[in-house]
Amino acid sequence: MQSLREIQRRFVEAVFSPEASIDFVAGSPASARDRTAIYRRTIFTNYHNALSATYPVVKRLTGAPFFHTAVDAFAHAYPSHSGDLNIYGDALGEFLATYPPAADLPYLADVARLEWAIDEAHRASEASCAPESVLAALAIAPPHRLPALRLRLEPSCRLVASPFPILRIWQTNQPGYSGDDRVMLDEGSDAMLIRRGDNGISLERLTAGDHAWLAALAAGGTLGTAIEAAQGADATFDLGVTLREQIAAGTIIAVVDM
Repeated sequence: MQSLREIQRRFVEAVFSPEASIDFVAGSPASARDRTAIYRRTIFTNYHNALSATYPVVKRLTGAPFFHTAVDAFAHAYPSHSGDLNIYGDALGEFLATYPPAADLPYLADVARLEWAIDEAHRASEASCAPESVLAALAIAPPHRLPALRLRLEPSCRLVASPFPILRIWQTNQPGYSGDDRVMLDEGSDAMLIRRGDNGISLERLTAGDHAWLAALAAGGTLGTAIEAAQGADATFDLGVTLREQIAAGTIIAVVDM
């Protein structure tokens, strides 16, 4: 006799693979398949609805039929491990980058990464921000300790970079957008900081140096490491200007002395 765990495992296989054996389901094979199909339709409809809410621009760019087919394939490759579909879909950008039907849309994966960053920024925890305390902590740090410091970013901050003009793609596909909606894919790359502020989500274009600096800090790097990354991306990177701007904007909320 099969254990409950084994029956549950086989049921999941049957839901995701119509060809899987369902001899563990009571009733005739035809009836069992029909009843399993009801669960399958419900589950994948939930996937469609959840990812449509998170990725409206991706869906608009591809059209609903393409999007739903892609979501079906994505759900098979990256099944949810949580009962909360509001936090499902982080790997869609990675998936679309190698999804053969999307090969003619090379920017699509990065648009998905931008939309996931926006979604994460919406859901991020709150944190108090006092620019004067950050400045004070830097002012009292011994000079020889500065390269080893770590600067903590505000929790909603997300960083996205793309060789394509994904910000304009995103903007021209917003509800109510009016104006020239033409986008030339060779018009330039985008490096952005996405964060939640008092007026909602903001999307800020960054220089290559500023983006590399913040990305290194976000990854847990020291100030010294972040400076090296920034200068490697942009020889004109000015630490003093960027530091003042990002502290004043509330992007940097704390100094950690390691």
